[in-house]
Amino acid sequence: MKMPWRKDPGPITIAVFDPSDPSDPSDPSDPFERRGAFRRAGLVVGGTRLPPITTPSLTDRMAEQARAAYPAGTGPVGNVVPHKTIAVEGQVVYTGLGGRAAAVVLLTPALRKNLDGLGEALANHGAELYLDAHDGFLRASLLLPETGVDLDTGILLSGGDVQEFLQAAYRTEVVELHVQHTASTRLLPLVCSAARIREVLDAGLARLVRPAPADLATALTTVNGSLNREALVRLRVTGQAALTVTFDVEV
Repeated sequence: MKMPWRKDPGPITIAVFDPSDPSDPSDPSDPFERRGAFRRAGLVVGGTRLPPITTPSLTDRMAEQARAAYPAGTGPVGNVVPHKTIAVEGQVVYTGLGGRAAAVVLLTPALRKNLDGLGEALANHGAELYLDAHDGFLRASLLLPETGVDLDTGILLSGGDVQEFLQAAYRTEVVELHVQHTASTRLLPLVCSAARIREVLDAGLARLVRPAPADLATALTTVNGSLNREALVRLRVTGQAALTVTFDVEV
């Protein structure tokens, strides 16, 4: 149930990750585009099998590149991915690359003037992540301290990155925050405990596995006028995160 509650009456920035959006052009250099439709089994989170993955994750893409570059039987091929390279301006990217759940944030001056004081505020107060389950999609809302805008993201469960994020976060009860700003080269890489995340996801998994809405943007705007306190996961900073993810691909 949607709760008539918000932490602040401030504005909301909205991002929608919908792989079926015709305005998102295909990339002919993408090996998945050349090969045709992508599909793999959905991941298991909390004993629930998520819908099939039809949009490859960054993990899938790195694996495909490695297998294209090395002959079969090579063995494990190492990959190193800096979190800053997967950031999207003005948005939050949720990924479980290398088994590490991370929210990668690239702020702009319209969202926050700069990063001054944000690291200290996060260390003192943490952040709030709302993982609000709806029929066929996840509304993820990230609230950073001393930042007057809610970072609201609608995500279809057909995406590999969000499934890897959910699986890693559920398994470890840890979410990393990687925050940067377009006006600075400074990085805030933080490890956060996410103590309630299993409880929140268990309560919403039945809705997430239902059929996805035909129009995700419309579905998101109909529910983003308030924040659901039952979906709140408080993120408490426990340390510094590694700037890169290192993992092997078997070739």
